[in-house]
Amino acid sequence: SRCVCSLLLLLLLGQLSASASSPRVHTSAVVTTCRFVVFYTSKLVFKMSSASSMDACTSINGRLESSSDVREPLPNDTKAVTNEIKNDQIKEVKEESFDLQALVDAHPFLVLSLKNCPQCEELKEMLVARGVPDEVFVKFDKADPLYPLQKKAVQAYAGEVFTFPQVFSQGVHQGGFQAAAELLRSGAFDDVLEREYQVEPTTIQNWTQKQSMAIFSLPNCPQCDTLYEDLKKRGVPVHDVFIKLDKAKPEYNTLKAQLQKLINKEKFLYPQTFVEGVYQGNYDEVIRKADQGSYADFFSRTFGLEPPAPTMFNEPAGGGEIKFDEDF
Repeated sequence: SRCVCSLLLLLLLGQLSASASSPRVHTSAVVTTCRFVVFYTSKLVFKMSSASSMDACTSINGRLESSSDVREPLPNDTKAVTNEIKNDQIKEVKEESFDLQALVDAHPFLVLSLKNCPQCEELKEMLVARGVPDEVFVKFDKADPLYPLQKKAVQAYAGEVFTFPQVFSQGVHQGGFQAAAELLRSGAFDDVLEREYQVEPTTIQNWTQKQSMAIFSLPNCPQCDTLYEDLKKRGVPVHDVFIKLDKAKPEYNTLKAQLQKLINKEKFLYPQTFVEGVYQGNYDEVIRKADQGSYADFFSRTFGLEPPAPTMFNEPAGGGEIKFDEDF
């Protein structure tokens, strides 16, 4: 634009110079040239001023803003683009990265927990006390974009409504806190924890330490019934002290092995009795000690029973026949 204006001004000066030096040059030619220069220059100035005005002041949403505040609009709305990226990331993780079944298959024992979950921490304390390593614990976070996917995956096992923690053992869903805690106390996890994580099973030992009197028995066990009735007559709360094992349950073999180790006997017969953590022997030995008053102070202190007068030991009903557990 500057070049054009310069050329027009030079043309005008040339016409004026020619007019002054030569009377032959017609005045109208000079006038025409002047008009042309003025017109074209005015047009250029208008365009330049308009462009400058648009640069200085731009209307956005009915409000004028300076060009320094105006940025070139993005191809799409920023929020929409962000959401699209986030959705793509979730889709990618869902399809490629997060697979609950793969997580379960990779962990012989798995505890799914949640941040700020008291029951999760309680179950963890119970497991850690037994020596279970941290690798079995996987903690979800509700603030994580993946949480909706994680929750939906857990619902496929635990149902639409569930609470954390959720436990899996050997690929099988075991339930939430209450179910898992009971299975842990009963020794149901002893075998897998020992085999996969070298955790020494202590279920039998824990029972003997937590109960002042612990008597391990079996269903359909005559000797167990004999001791049960004898202690019941003495006022002992037999429902609280008898712990009935079940050969039909998977954990029976590991519980029997723990009992063998604790009493230091390969062969034994049920029931087996512990008083304040100390092994008392077979059923006939326990009855003999009770008749001799060996448990008088313990029964009085623990169960509030009056000590009976010592009596001579009599052979239990059945002629003293001893029946060994059929496992031996």
